[in-house]
Amino acid sequence: MDALLTYFTAIRDQIIDVATQKGMSASGKTLASLQVVETPNGYELQADSSIYFMEHGRGPTTVPKGNAGNPDLVQIIEDWIEAKGLNLNPYAVANVIHKNGTRLYRSGGNSGILSVPLNLDGLDNAVDDISAQYLQSAAQDIFQLFN
Repeated sequence: MDALLTYFTAIRDQIIDVATQKGMSASGKTLASLQVVETPNGYELQADSSIYFMEHGRGPTTVPKGNAGNPDLVQIIEDWIEAKGLNLNPYAVANVIHKNGTRLYRSGGNSGILSVPLNLDGLDNAVDDISAQYLQSAAQDIFQLFN
């Protein structure tokens, strides 16, 4: 299980590094939500659902009249503007996002923040490492039985 914990921790760290290098972390709340959690069958990498938007962007939204959404997009944008130190009108930014989606979404998404660290080659390598550990342990157990 140590190899699995190492794998998930490395993935978490890579996601944080890529997002930071690309300047996609304003307040750090989304990246801080990334946690490796032990489960009965191993480990899981969990994060706030907003991590999805860091990879794909946010598409146009339809919010019923009088319903700001939960959480309110304007409040999220106000927090983002404050964290980035920008001088923007949060209502205008929210309006553009509601109508057209974010710039990342409009450019096709796929920022690489999640898709690069979560590639299949990395998973294959982790499975190989874990398999090798179990094979070595099983071989030692069998060897001890016959000595």
